[in-house]
Amino acid sequence: MSAQHALEDELKRALSDDTNIASAFGTPLRFVTGSEDRAAYPFIRALRHETRPDAPNADGLLDHRISLEIFSRSGGREEAMRLIGLIADALRAAELSPSGHHLILFHPVFSDVFLRPDGTTFRGLLRFRALSEPASLV
Repeated sequence: MSAQHALEDELKRALSDDTNIASAFGTPLRFVTGSEDRAAYPFIRALRHETRPDAPNADGLLDHRISLEIFSRSGGREEAMRLIGLIADALRAAELSPSGHHLILFHPVFSDVFLRPDGTTFRGLLRFRALSEPASLV
């Protein structure tokens, strides 16, 4: 399994296992990878996952930039900010172990909340940075 897919699967697992996330986003977790038109609110969507070698001779060390979004229609900006905080806290506290890979670094680097053009939906954006290497190198 690629490092990108292994890390995404691990993020979904960690979020699904967190009781605060489950109470906010439902069970099973409302985590979508496509169009939000069919999802119940609030929900989480994987927006982007960019992966590149950390350095030219990094021997498998990968730099990940991951963007997650939340969409909420109740509670206004404050609720969207609370949901972003729940995700950041849950992933900060989780012991992430992507299959076949060793996670060296994982932390949030950016968050913000925007009102969508419909005037009722808030979009929260949360970006993470991670460094990983194949478990065989550890």
